[in-house]
Amino acid sequence: MQKVWLEGIAKNLRKPKDSKVNTEVQLINGNEKEFMDSYITKIQEERNYFFQAPKSTSKDYYFYACERSNKAKGQSKGESSKTRANSCQAYVSFKMVREAGYKAVIIRHMLEHTGHNVSNPEELTKNPVDPELLGFVEMWLNQGLSVSQVVLKSCNWAQSHGHTDKHNRRYYLTPNDVRLVKRSLQSIILPDIDDSVSVDKLISTDLKENICFYQPITKDQPLIIVVQTPAQKALLQENPNPMIFMDASYKGLTSYGYAFYALLLVNQTGRGVPFAYFIVSHESSETLTVCLKSLSSCNPGFYPRSVMIDRDLKELGAIRQTFPKTKVLLCWFHVLQAVHRWLVKKDGGNLSPAQRNTVIHAMMTMKACMTEEDFESVSASKCRDLEAQFGSSRVTHYLRDQWFPFAALWANFGRLFQHNSSDTNNKAERYWHRVIIQILLHYKIPVFARSSKQTS
Repeated sequence: MQKVWLEGIAKNLRKPKDSKVNTEVQLINGNEKEFMDSYITKIQEERNYFFQAPKSTSKDYYFYACERSNKAKGQSKGESSKTRANSCQAYVSFKMVREAGYKAVIIRHMLEHTGHNVSNPEELTKNPVDPELLGFVEMWLNQGLSVSQVVLKSCNWAQSHGHTDKHNRRYYLTPNDVRLVKRSLQSIILPDIDDSVSVDKLISTDLKENICFYQPITKDQPLIIVVQTPAQKALLQENPNPMIFMDASYKGLTSYGYAFYALLLVNQTGRGVPFAYFIVSHESSETLTVCLKSLSSCNPGFYPRSVMIDRDLKELGAIRQTFPKTKVLLCWFHVLQAVHRWLVKKDGGNLSPAQRNTVIHAMMTMKACMTEEDFESVSASKCRDLEAQFGSSRVTHYLRDQWFPFAALWANFGRLFQHNSSDTNNKAERYWHRVIIQILLHYKIPVFARSSKQTS
């Protein structure tokens, strides 16, 4: 009965116009998808042919085109050694037929490739990624591995599966192959053509409760996002007058290199915990002032006792404008770092290591002053010593111009209040270090939605 039914289906089929197309009718006893996968896999293994994912243009019809079936664009003109868009007409199609409790499939295939030659070794450099390997590449990227790490892992995968031709990009990927996969994954996460549209959607939907202030980016205004989760808001309510550690990161966190600020306070265990974030496309005192005022308006009663920064005049101006009574402190490590960097430059006289150490020790002596009068006396004395030793006022002029006007921000006489015994911005630095490690190695996003529960 089944045989008669299959013969009837075959008899009623129209003869293909192309003599290269073969037709067969087979009975299906199991799962239809498993049957098609098995059929395609057999062709791929026996003939070394590869096909694109199936397209279903109508009900119960599935079309598998050659992986090189796309039409060529650009300057390659379809040359198989330059592109895999060769307009190849090879294909396999399946049409499901169900009747009287039976299932059959009409299979048509044209397995003569056009536009390329699968036996040509020059084509190997343009092969698409193996589907199984592609799954691993996507997994590694989602785990936060870098492009180079993924390339190495894919190489190990290819070798473990017995693939030895390192020119075959089906198994041996280039960094550009991995970047294309990464871009494809990002298009799924942020599917809009314009990233700003995706940001608008996220901020107005999924992340709405975490946003204190949002100014979309346009030609006339910078992007400004002030983020504070409910847990962070509760933390700040418990500590309305904290000492703040404020620091920005630029690399590895935003694709556009925008400034990403974290504001931390010290919790009851003595650890730095973030209570808000700023993301700005353009750093200025004006944009940071908007951020601080927005944060203040969303948190009634919030007024920081002091703020530790890295001698950024933009930050200094914004803090003084928003919180005029707040003490601002400069990270001592960054003070010494900035002085040292200037000393090794041509402007600093290219001082020897011993001479640089002399300047650093002089700065440390000045920092130890407990009164402003003491600082003025000690700094004047140290400047005379440095000028006498170096025979030049180049260094002392730099110190007087760049650092003495801000002495109250880094010397001890400006820190005679409760400041958590902190001389540096290390708590913020350590926090950013940990966040970057998380994103790069574990892909835990969005970090800012959970990090209020983490400590540095």
